[in-house]
Amino acid sequence: MYEPLDDSKKIESGGATNEDIDIGPVPPGWTWELNHIGVEDETTACTSVRVGVGQANDFRPLEEHIGLVAGELYTVPEPIYVPEGKFLRVRFVGTTSADKLAVYVNGRRIKR
Repeated sequence: MYEPLDDSKKIESGGATNEDIDIGPVPPGWTWELNHIGVEDETTACTSVRVGVGQANDFRPLEEHIGLVAGELYTVPEPIYVPEGKFLRVRFVGTTSADKLAVYVNGRRIKR
């Protein structure tokens, strides 16, 4: 069984070296297939952005884009699968205080 998944989250940077946006966790019995993940620093450029899967304090980056330009939407080139109990994490590195950071995802939930 499949269900559509469409989510987004925006935060304002507090000026920390790394700013994380998490989407999830995936509920028990489900897996997420994320076919489109877009990330954006709407305000200023940042050093890099890392996209991956996390659980508690563990983060496994799967993709990295270096030199994200302000207002540029970076998309992940291949689907990312997030298993139950884990979440999608997008880590912005080198942000400036008050940057507006955004993550957009769509794909599908897969019932196991």
